[in-house]
Amino acid sequence: MTADEILSHFKRQEQDTLKLMLDRRHPDYNARLPHWEFCEATYRGGPDWFDLNIFKYHKEGDGEFGERKDRAYRFNHTREVVDIVNKYIFKAQIARKQDDAPAQIKKFWKSATLAGRSINHFMRQVAEKSSVYGRPYIVVDTTASGEGTLAEEAENGNRVYAYIVKPQNVLDMAFDDLGELVWIMIRETARDDADPLDSGAERERYRLWMRDNWVLFDIEVDESTGEKTVIPSEAGETNIGMVPVVPGDHVVHENRYSSPSLIDDVAYLDRATANYLSNLDAIIQDQTFSQLIMPAQAMLPDDDEAEKIMELGTKRIFTYDAQATIAPQYISPDPKQAGVILSVINKIIGEIYHSVGMAGERTKQDNAVGIDNSSGVAKAYDFERMNAMLAAKAAALNDIENRLIRVVAAWTEAPQDDDEELVKYPANFDVRSLYDEFEIAQRLSLIDAPDMVRKEQMKTLVEKLFPRLSKTIIEKITKEIDDGWPDILAKLDSETASVSEIPGLVVPTKDNKQGQNNTETKKTNEKASTD
Repeated sequence: MTADEILSHFKRQEQDTLKLMLDRRHPDYNARLPHWEFCEATYRGGPDWFDLNIFKYHKEGDGEFGERKDRAYRFNHTREVVDIVNKYIFKAQIARKQDDAPAQIKKFWKSATLAGRSINHFMRQVAEKSSVYGRPYIVVDTTASGEGTLAEEAENGNRVYAYIVKPQNVLDMAFDDLGELVWIMIRETARDDADPLDSGAERERYRLWMRDNWVLFDIEVDESTGEKTVIPSEAGETNIGMVPVVPGDHVVHENRYSSPSLIDDVAYLDRATANYLSNLDAIIQDQTFSQLIMPAQAMLPDDDEAEKIMELGTKRIFTYDAQATIAPQYISPDPKQAGVILSVINKIIGEIYHSVGMAGERTKQDNAVGIDNSSGVAKAYDFERMNAMLAAKAAALNDIENRLIRVVAAWTEAPQDDDEELVKYPANFDVRSLYDEFEIAQRLSLIDAPDMVRKEQMKTLVEKLFPRLSKTIIEKITKEIDDGWPDILAKLDSETASVSEIPGLVVPTKDNKQGQNNTETKKTNEKASTD
């Protein structure tokens, strides 16, 4: 259907039908909405967060509770966890095959957003949002009008760009039998800001994306009655045979409507820490400004002396019968209570970072205590836990970006090979550097490792050395490794071969595979250098 036909189709619908369509929500929406909002607010932080997430404890008055909320503070562990994961993910080298990519894809990589940001910058945002929400959505749109050819649109400066949609604004969707999107309804926010004399008020509108068309619905509100009217205002054609929306999962997940996030548990532990810190602040206040206790008989009504006595107390005065023969004094909370809260806070903070394998980022007590005294085995397990989490996250980002490339190729009619991935995220985040790989290669040669082992290790080394090589060159290097390497051992085993034929190279012979005789090895090195 053309844009005019699809727009006319929706204009002919009854208002009740259109309102019912906009009120639909996918099965997980209402259940997950409060959680999405909480995770977003906890990650963002700010003064408004304390109003909803600092709780009143028993035996506390409204005035004291309000003052305690005004004094509340927190270190944002939720944001710290997300930022640390992003730091590790994008510290590794992401291989984008520039030589194999069509010109349209290269253009998108260079300017992936409407503001002209690169794909690397955009994918950082995708990684951040997926860690917070679990599954944000990425819309791939174009500035082209669709009235001319692709070449004409490119000459006019039109291009393809992507933007992120929060799951709160993805209202409903449908899938075919293969799990591919058939349509998706997205809520947008528009603002009348073209004219500075206008009100600048924000308004909601809804965009329905389909495989070959899209429709925009505006909402008009009658000021006198408050009645809302749904107006199909715009429509357009895509003609790409797919819905240009890609789910941005934190980890690859089979649920069609939602996915777990990195901070599903971290955000709630972070809130508990903030509340315990606020309770600790109240104890410190009461410890510093102790409470006065005195005989009730000393407080005479309508007496200036009574007002002077009242000034001695900071908040309130506890009274007792003078017959108890106890002198007036100041009392304060037991300082052991503060110690209990501190130990609980430190325990929760440790669980926050331990749950995602980041125990090494925080010490057992706090940052000021010193280095963690955990054993090397415990640290190794923490590293493996984090390595597995980073690998899963990178695999999800790898899938997201390659799916984005397929949508961009559909928009621009760029040639594409479904079996080839133009982007490759790291599959392992170990600390082995290139130096370590060369060291391993050397040790494999010293122990006379089988050729097949050394060939596979060399392929791994080539991937780290040249992550952006084209598919053709990689195939040539791999073929050369499989067919003609390593042939050095065969050459050394021949009767005519000698170390002097390979300047600077010392390889252990069959009689001295481990290099036991250090003196002979030293002489051999000197002879090789002389030759």
